[in-house]
Amino acid sequence: MVYLSKYIVVVFFLWVASGLNAQIDSISYETPNTMKLVIQARPTNDAIMLRWGVNDKNIWKLGNEYGYLVERITLEQNGSPVTTPEEVILSGGPIKPRPLSDWQELIEKNDMAGVAAQAIYGENFVLDTNTQNKGKVSQIINQSSELQQRFAFSMFAIDQDYTAAQYAGLGFTDFSVKENTRYMYNIKIAAPEGTNLPKETGIIITTSNPVKLPKPYDFAGYYYNDAFVLIWEYDALVHFYNSYDLERSDDGISFRKLNITPITKLMDSRSSGIAFTDSIPVYEKKYWYRIKGRTIFNEISEPSDTISIIAYKKLLVAPELKESEIISDKEAILKWDFAKDEAWKLTGFDILRSDKPIGPYNQIKKNIEPNIRTFKYSELQDINYFKIRAKGIAGDYIDSSPSMIQPIDSIPPTQPKELTGKIDSTGVVTLTWAKNEELDLKGYTIFRANRPNQEFTRLNKYQIQKTLYKDTINLKSFNKNVYYKIDAVDNRYNASAPSEVLPLKRPDKIPPMNPLITNYELQEKGIQLTWINSISEDVVKHVIYRKKNLSENTKWEKIFEITDLNTNDYLDDTIAGNTKYHYTVIAIDQTGLESQPSPPISIISLGEQTKTAISGFNNTVDRDNRIIHLNWRLKASNIVEILLYKKQNESEFSLYQTFTGNRTRFIDAKLTPNTIYTYGLKAIFEDGTVSEWQETEVVY
Repeated sequence: MVYLSKYIVVVFFLWVASGLNAQIDSISYETPNTMKLVIQARPTNDAIMLRWGVNDKNIWKLGNEYGYLVERITLEQNGSPVTTPEEVILSGGPIKPRPLSDWQELIEKNDMAGVAAQAIYGENFVLDTNTQNKGKVSQIINQSSELQQRFAFSMFAIDQDYTAAQYAGLGFTDFSVKENTRYMYNIKIAAPEGTNLPKETGIIITTSNPVKLPKPYDFAGYYYNDAFVLIWEYDALVHFYNSYDLERSDDGISFRKLNITPITKLMDSRSSGIAFTDSIPVYEKKYWYRIKGRTIFNEISEPSDTISIIAYKKLLVAPELKESEIISDKEAILKWDFAKDEAWKLTGFDILRSDKPIGPYNQIKKNIEPNIRTFKYSELQDINYFKIRAKGIAGDYIDSSPSMIQPIDSIPPTQPKELTGKIDSTGVVTLTWAKNEELDLKGYTIFRANRPNQEFTRLNKYQIQKTLYKDTINLKSFNKNVYYKIDAVDNRYNASAPSEVLPLKRPDKIPPMNPLITNYELQEKGIQLTWINSISEDVVKHVIYRKKNLSENTKWEKIFEITDLNTNDYLDDTIAGNTKYHYTVIAIDQTGLESQPSPPISIISLGEQTKTAISGFNNTVDRDNRIIHLNWRLKASNIVEILLYKKQNESEFSLYQTFTGNRTRFIDAKLTPNTIYTYGLKAIFEDGTVSEWQETEVVY
């Protein structure tokens, strides 16, 4: 069975710790601090939906093995007590997880069903350790045992989908209820006597008292750090909703759901609310948001009140102070530039001044019109440092680099020339430049940035007089280039114009991002693979590897190499039938660095069609001894195993007995009178193929 290759970080069974709704009476037969068996119910027009669960992984395992007995007792009808309460065991026996074969169709369209099925039936169950998926919750759960992980994942998954809960043996819909009738449901684990179990739990509910779901409230949103942050009240409605859906609209009328998995609290916090961050599709455009609550019975609430938010882009560049004009020993005219393509975001400028380059800076003029680029200052000191602050429509601001003005001897050195550099394989940068000719030159200041439009960072605290400078950079950076510039400073701290910016390319030390296999298709010719290529820009090719057995210490076999980055599929037609293969993909960049392999995917190739192996499958009823004789004939010799299935009345088949390959009869003594039994039989061959299905029916 192929399960969904998705990783979901979860916490388990949030509603176990929650109280039950006020419209439903719950009965607890246990003392505090014990193992708990909890039940919830919801009446509808023609049925009562039931959900139950436990708070212990070992009890959960026992429930999967033995099932749950759900008893219904009729207490009142049309307001009057029932003289002789009717007691009924729902489903006719213990309710267990459905057989693995029943889950396949549901898993194809239901992610949560895939998680629950894997937790219950999967051979191995280990959380994804990819660092991109590590969070507080996954780290906590990873420290627990595999059984705890199975329990946690199963409880979370079925909380998100009522159908998955029913398949997992933790939910049931009672369609045999009557109007205006009061029922009591009791539930217990159908384990043998003497087993350490939580005590029986019950709940009382009336079909005439449907629960009205409240409207989610305290929904708000705001723009922060280039994203929309949506918040709403969670704890106050946790009795009703265990998760939420978030919807967005472009016009305030048509809404679409944003979240792929339900939004829920993953751990306790001091805040009673919950938050969700949404990226901004388009700036300066209004968006409408609303939320809907989700119950453990797949019910969706009415939407919350709608809110609207608009985001404005922040300023990306800083003002650039130009050479100022000194009028006298007290007056100077400051001049600056601002990028034209960013000017539409401006609301104005402020002028800041300090006696030192590192501040503190005081505001000497505010709210200069956004179209102004000069300012006359008439209170110069011996040394003055100025900054221009640009203010944006998003409420943000960005300051220019400081610029010094000295009324006397304010002529700066000439611009440094011939700036060159190189970076070695260890990240050491060597810069050289031509020496200035000024006699009062104090030295040079070196600046560095990771992007050309970024504010440069000063590297040396004191000016250096040499025309050589060594710097060390991190080669493991996503910025391909690093940028340098220098200026010359005289003894009065007059700074020259910066040199031309020098871009230097970093040696490539970062491997590309790994690709990801997303789908496969079993075909007569082989296995068709589909993957998502690496998103790294310098990737030149992708390579597919194949292996037959992951557990064996054998090397992966390279089966395909593709340099066309527009191709993302491949048909492997060099395989054997009915064989398990494992595939992975890597990306290789321009410098030969390889990505991490994609998570391996396991696939069993197509084998032969079903074979004829069993005939004459019949039965004989011995009512005196209360047994049924089953007999069959074998028509093949290479049979390794025979599987016997059984069902009663209209229930589903489940695996009943497993025999060796030469068995031809069986006596069934586990019978209930007045029951229709149907038996199914199939054989497993040495090559793993399966025989045709045979059935026989008995009215006992």
